[in-house]
Amino acid sequence: MNQVWNIFRKDVRHHWIEITASLALVAAFAWVEIGEWSHPNMASGGAAILYGILGALAVPLTPVSWMFLIVRVVHGESLAGDRQFWVTRPYDWMKLLAAKVLFVMVFINVPLFFAQTFLLAKAGFDPMSYLPGLLWLQVMWTLLLLLPTAALAAVTRSIGQMLLALLFVALFAIGLSILSTVIPNSDFAAPVAAVYFPLVLLTTIAVILLQYCLRRTSQSRWLLAGLAALFAVVMVATPYRTLIAREYPAARADFPLQLSLMPPPKETHYELRNRIPFTVTFSLSGLPKDSFVELNGMILKLTNSTGQHWDSGWQSRGTMLFPDQKLVGTNVEINQDALDKLKTSPVSGDLFLAFTVYHDTKQRPFVVPQGEFRLPDLGFCSTTAGSFSSLSCRIPLRRPKFLMVSSEMAASTCPLSKDQIPPSPGQIARGFIRNDSSAPADAALSSVEVEGVSLVDSSNDRTSGMCPGTPVTLSNPEDAVHASVEMHIDSAWWAAYLQSLNKPKPQ
Repeated sequence: MNQVWNIFRKDVRHHWIEITASLALVAAFAWVEIGEWSHPNMASGGAAILYGILGALAVPLTPVSWMFLIVRVVHGESLAGDRQFWVTRPYDWMKLLAAKVLFVMVFINVPLFFAQTFLLAKAGFDPMSYLPGLLWLQVMWTLLLLLPTAALAAVTRSIGQMLLALLFVALFAIGLSILSTVIPNSDFAAPVAAVYFPLVLLTTIAVILLQYCLRRTSQSRWLLAGLAALFAVVMVATPYRTLIAREYPAARADFPLQLSLMPPPKETHYELRNRIPFTVTFSLSGLPKDSFVELNGMILKLTNSTGQHWDSGWQSRGTMLFPDQKLVGTNVEINQDALDKLKTSPVSGDLFLAFTVYHDTKQRPFVVPQGEFRLPDLGFCSTTAGSFSSLSCRIPLRRPKFLMVSSEMAASTCPLSKDQIPPSPGQIARGFIRNDSSAPADAALSSVEVEGVSLVDSSNDRTSGMCPGTPVTLSNPEDAVHASVEMHIDSAWWAAYLQSLNKPKPQ
């Protein structure tokens, strides 16, 4: 234990400047976060300039300062190369590693924990009630940033090599992003991302232990290269369509949404010659009043009479459809060359739409109060000024799984401007806050999120205000059914649609 403490004290003496800078950035980040909640009306001058600079730099620079601090402390006893002076001393590798872990915990994890606790208390929440989420944030930042940084630092000898390694990581991430755009269906089938996390975790821990125990730099670097190659293999080899078909099976006869194909548009204008927009409109019916659906994705398959075919691949969507809506439109782009080959003979198509059915549960009335108020299941909220008033809310640690706020537009207490047309009775505007993660806290640096809620009528994109006194309905929709619906598009419909493409957009 004495050796661990001595190494720790030595690192503090050598890196006090980096430690001071990191702690100052954490304090600046907390100050900026509190300022954003209260929206201060700062006068022009030096204070406003300082706040603007800190607001732009504090959040991104805080994790960067942690990375730099980890690199410096790991390079204090270099694990790569052939000039490792510390191996000539009576150092035990486990105690050396323990000293580095202690350093990171004291100067990164502990300040972050106290800053996030302070932010919760300052926002009006009891930190002890959110202790599991606070601890989860520590685990998340350790696994997603601190451990990978330590692994890269363990296989590099200098800041220059570390920067080069980070450049390779950035280029690899860009390459994966480009690769995902050319792999069919990968845009929609996101669940495979869950595979990447345990791979990163196991590989980074293995590299750190291998370096501190045996200092096998070549093997460690190959491990990291193998992880990168495995990422690419997983992305390319994943059976996306099989996963999608399993998650969205064909709809049964009792599926609560009926779709009817509307006639094609008379004119379809477009700018890019090699990208033809396919726009289709459906009429909706059959949805119960206490349910709605979300269009999650779609795929268009085209076939001509000679057997040639083309499909768009699954593409993600996020369109909400409610019982009061009568029509919905969706679109996909068709490659011009593929379309030219197909339309040499009659073309027909099949459009597959992936839906999630939600039951609108736990509905309860709520009247928007004056000033700041506590919104159940969310946090502290207040209304913004104006005829399109919305809610701005401080949320502790994580957004709710699904909170919907709905209101009849005619019941809004917000004054209409002179050019606004009064809404018709029965028009409903809705706003959402959603969270796909089940973790105790969202992946964020701050323990308090600021989220806005605006009410919009999805049938015409008209906004409705939420001024004090406006009655709204709060509910927690729950997903009930995942299913795909197939719509056949016959050759006559396609012939009419192709005819509309003969009128390019005027310049």
